[in-house]
Amino acid sequence: MTERIINIANRFLAEKECSIQELTELKRWLSDPKTQTEVEGWLAQNWATSAEVDSNTLIETVFTQIQEYQKEHHMKSRFSVSRMLKVYQKIAAFLLIPIIGLGILYWVSQADQPADQYTETIAPRGQKSQIVLADGTKVWLNSDTKIRYPGNFSKNQRDIYLDGEAFFEVSKNERQPFVVHTSGVNVKVLGTKFNVKAYSDENQIETSLFEGKVNLLMTNSSDETIEKEVKPGQSFVYLKTDRQLVLNRFPQDEINGWKKNQLLFKDDTFGKLVRKIERWYNVELVYDEKLFNDRRLTVELFEGERLERLMDILSLALLVDYKYDKEKIILTPKQKNMQKK
Repeated sequence: MTERIINIANRFLAEKECSIQELTELKRWLSDPKTQTEVEGWLAQNWATSAEVDSNTLIETVFTQIQEYQKEHHMKSRFSVSRMLKVYQKIAAFLLIPIIGLGILYWVSQADQPADQYTETIAPRGQKSQIVLADGTKVWLNSDTKIRYPGNFSKNQRDIYLDGEAFFEVSKNERQPFVVHTSGVNVKVLGTKFNVKAYSDENQIETSLFEGKVNLLMTNSSDETIEKEVKPGQSFVYLKTDRQLVLNRFPQDEINGWKKNQLLFKDDTFGKLVRKIERWYNVELVYDEKLFNDRRLTVELFEGERLERLMDILSLALLVDYKYDKEKIILTPKQKNMQKK
């Protein structure tokens, strides 16, 4: 099976004809967690052997060329993957492989996908991803995030559905607004850079605007649909239970941090920092909420900081004892702190 699928992948990379059945097999191979090692090995090999190009070549150029190629040939299944590999030639390998993997998965999946069928991309706990949509929009996905998007955007609107946190660089198109649907707020834009944090298991939905203009569409406590314009440098939090919109501190450093694989805590409550740690490191923390509800933490970690190092910081800064129990970490107040109470 491995030899057959590698053959299909190599033919696809070389822009040779592949059947719909073969593309379906390739899509399944690229997306299956059980074959991740094989996929990464194949991508790494092709990255290493691709021809060098000027390191200043812009990624945006590649996707413009892909779109032009699609218009000329009307065939999404035969774009130049090798051309995309060349542009990424001088990007660090650890970043290159997941980006190319998701990029190929997206374009392959469109080859046999009708317009009303949706693709779902997931960044599981402990991982982050970046994809580029058919219109050239770039999306960075934080840990424990998934988005759904159609095989082809409609002529009137570009709709995607988000559960988690993502940063968007939306390609401008005034005739085709880009709308991010979440569990409580819809974010409507024409072309801009913004971040949306909308985990379905949390009460808050936070939208932060870096450039351009976005409008928030939501219902208030009176069941009235309201629209709020957000300006660059502003961040709004929508409280789902109260259906209220609140102006918030602009978390630019935190957003830039997670995009660069840096974990930041800014006066975070204990519950908030626990959720961040669980998503970031794919672990489960067990603790008694009542014993920690008055503790907050502000700290900036280095890129790729180990979990053990973070737990040591928590132990010193917040007077926390921790121990590993199988796949869980049990948190308790330090004994000396308990005696004071």
